Order: sequence, then C-alpha cells, then structure tokens
Amino acid sequence: MMAAINNHQTIVSLKQLLNGLSDCEYLPEIEVKGLALDSRKVEQGYVFIALEGQVDHGLVYAEAAVSLGAVAVLCDSKFDQYCQQILSKLMSRAICVPVHDLQNKLGRLANVFYAEPSEKMFMCGVTGTDGKTSVSHFIAQAMNQAYGSAAVIGTLGNGVIGDLKEASHTTPDVISLHEMLADLCQQGVGHVAMEVSSHGLDQKRTSCVDFDVAVLTNLSRDHLDYHDDMESYKQAKKKLFTENSDKSLVLNIDDDFGAELFVENKNNRIIWLYGLNESKVKQSNAYAYAENIVNQANGIRFMLNSSQGASEVKIQLIGEFNIYNVLACFCVLLESGINFNHAVKYIEKLYTVPGRMELIVKENQAAVVIDYAHTPEALSQALMNVRKHINGKVICVFGCGGDRDTGKRPLMAQAAEKLSDLVIITNDNPRTESPEKIVDDIKQGITNELKLIVEMDRKKAIQQAISMATVNDLVLIAGKGHEQYQIIGNEKIDFSDKEIALLSLGVYQ
Repeated sequence: MMAAINNHQTIVSLKQLLNGLSDCEYLPEIEVKGLALDSRKVEQGYVFIALEGQVDHGLVYAEAAVSLGAVAVLCDSKFDQYCQQILSKLMSRAICVPVHDLQNKLGRLANVFYAEPSEKMFMCGVTGTDGKTSVSHFIAQAMNQAYGSAAVIGTLGNGVIGDLKEASHTTPDVISLHEMLADLCQQGVGHVAMEVSSHGLDQKRTSCVDFDVAVLTNLSRDHLDYHDDMESYKQAKKKLFTENSDKSLVLNIDDDFGAELFVENKNNRIIWLYGLNESKVKQSNAYAYAENIVNQANGIRFMLNSSQGASEVKIQLIGEFNIYNVLACFCVLLESGINFNHAVKYIEKLYTVPGRMELIVKENQAAVVIDYAHTPEALSQALMNVRKHINGKVICVFGCGGDRDTGKRPLMAQAAEKLSDLVIITNDNPRTESPEKIVDDIKQGITNELKLIVEMDRKKAIQQAISMATVNDLVLIAGKGHEQYQIIGNEKIDFSDKEIALLSLGVYQ
C-alpha cells in the first residue's frame, strides 16, 4: 500500500516500483522516497538510477549515491565486467537491481512513483521549429484566465504563469518532468501547456506523460547538429503525434508537415486544423482560420472563423505569424471545452512572451523589436512581418551560435540581406568556437556588402543600429530574445538585448 507523506510524493515500495519491469524474483517491500539520475541529488531512502552516459557509466557514481543514502541502485541488465565489479562491492550496502532496457522504462518508473500526475490534469504538448514558446505561453495565459491557475513548462521557465522557475532545458528529463507535474497537481493546477522539443522526444523525456492535445506549429531547418538531417528531425517531432492514439491533434495545415500528419491520422482521431486558407482548414470538421488581416501599430485585427462561430478579433501582438500562434491556442481552448465567446475574449487579452516579437516604442524614436529568431525561416518571418508595421527602413542585428549547425549561417545572412535595408552581423553565443569564424561563415550568404556592417561587440552593434535609425524605421534584434546572458568560451556573461536597447533609446539610464 502507498502511504501519503508531507509533500507531493508518495512512498512506494521497491517491489511496487519495479512490478513488471524487472526479472528479479525477489524484491523487498523497502520504501522508496525518491528517484535520482544524478548521484549528487540522492537523499536518504532514494533509488539511484545508473545509466550509461556519454563519458562514464552511472555505476561509477553508485558508491557515492549509496553513501548519501540510496537504498537501491538500478542499472541496465547489460553491463560489462567493470560494472559487475562495482555492483559486487555494493551488494552488502544497497539492493542492486538489473533492469533490461532501463532507459526506455524510466517514464513508467517515474509515472508509478509520482502516482500518474499527468492523468489528473489537462495536458497540452506543443512542438515545432518556431512558435513553441509563444503558443504554450498563450495557452497557459488563456487557461489562467479561464480557470484561475494554469502552468507552463518550457524555454522561459516552469511553473504557474506569473511565477516561473528557471529552466535548464526546454523539455526536462523524464524523472524531473513527472516530479514537476506531481508538484503542480499538488498545488491544484488543472491545466498545463508544455513545450516538447525534438531532443526531448528523441530522448524519451516525455515518456508516459498523458497528453490530451498535441500541437504542431511548423517544421523548418533547425538542430541538424543533433539530428544530422531533416528526415531524422521530422521523425523525432512525429513521435508526439503518433505514440498515443487517444490524444487530439491541432495542426498547422499551411505547413507541409502539418498536412502530412493530417493525411496520416485523419481517420482515427479528432484533428483541429488552423491556418489562413479556408479550403485547407475545412478538410476537417474542427477548424479555425483568419481572414481580412489588418496590421496596426500596436497589434493586428482580423476576422476569426471557426467550426464553432466567427468574430472580429483584435490581438495585442505584432507579426502575422502570431496569428498562427493565436489560432493554435484558440483551437486548444475549444478542444478543452471552453465555449467560443469566452475563447475569443481570452485570446484578445494575450500578451507578448518575453523575447518573442517584443516591441519597444519610445516617442520620436525608431521602434525596436526583440525576437528569438535563430533559424533562417524564423528570421525571414520576423523581418517580413515587422516591415508590415512601419513605413521606413528595417535594420537587422543578428549573429549565429557557436558549436551549433554551421549550415544555417549563410542561410540566415541571405534572409537578412533580402528582407532588411541594413544588416549588422555581430556575436550571438559563440561558445567555444571562434567568433571570427562564425562571422566568416555568415558572410558567405551576403552578396551586397554595401548593406553590411560587422560589429563583433553585440552591445555596440545594438547601439549603432538604434543610433542610425530614424523615427519611421525599425530595428530587429534577433537570435537571443529573452536570454539574460551571452556564452563566450565556457563562461556565461550577464547580457540582455532588451536592456541594451532600452538604454540606447534612453528609456532608462
């Protein structure tokens, strides 16, 4: 039997935890008080899970875990003689259990230990190359309006909207994720919107999370340093939509991958389609689309048509791709049971996500937009969309991250040169790569150097762009968005694009 304890966890016996997962004939009823993948996080009564890492096997740290109070050590049933020697030393101090295919069973372990938290909440998973952060935050903002409490998990942090804790990964590891969901459940949160990255899907970090709805924003080039090619990247994304046939889907039908997913799944589940093309979205009985779009200085007005009604809408966001993001959010609201009129009211109150087409305006000065765009497609969309809101020139400041996909660098430059009047190339997060080498790679995509300025110091690049812009112009600062740091070498240095822009505009000293 499980006995409740003071926090969100439950005490589960080792036998209960490993029921059906291990071939061991005898497992004691010893209580398990926690799970840890990192030996440094082990406390008294925990189970330490020793996986094969990129450098060392986790068993190397098993003795340290036992010294900190681990009552059991789990490891894959396939291990070499060295690992066997480590285990034999620990037998007298802790229970050592081999578990076949342990990596792929972590989700089940976590789900059992934390008492299946995702089944007790409305869970929405959002994936895609661009827009994941905005869509997940918009859903959480709207759900918060509807229910008084909603949470988000993703790039900008984890937790209840308005009280986020810093995130180290877009998608947490599978143990941390189930613990986080259990904690939210304990707080009374009933609705969670979660960014689901391709890395997270490939590494099974969302295993055994019971998603009610899966959302696709789009698919374009990104993360090829990890996935090697676009097909592998696409297959990783596809897992969110295919691994559980019970969930509903919300798909961008104007995106080729969205159209592909619709064809593959249209006969066996509820699918909401959204986009700007009426005939495409009406392939499904559940849909939403926008028409009669009018860009205004501080927002967008359009006619929202859906399978449940139509209304003119004014959103306080810029960039027409935000229409797609809002439509995705709107479909999720309707699928969750919120009625049409309330859903319209909620989306009209959505506000900009930090670093995502974040507009800064000061009277008699150029407008500035801070955006996270760090892919060729995202930069193209950002530039095309900001131009629709101004009458003057567009100046684009951007760089590319080091130790990442080098192939996108000239493509970023091509997008910037084609769609802006002046390009200022600067540092992004060079990491351990030569900043000069990164800039040289970017410049391969530039054909007209008269439109180009290179300023390696990002602060000076932003200051120069704003000083050169006139009142009718707009400066787009792309690539880092919400980030409060710059990674140079192995060091994180405090740095904020928004703060530098505000100082340059004289908004505060």
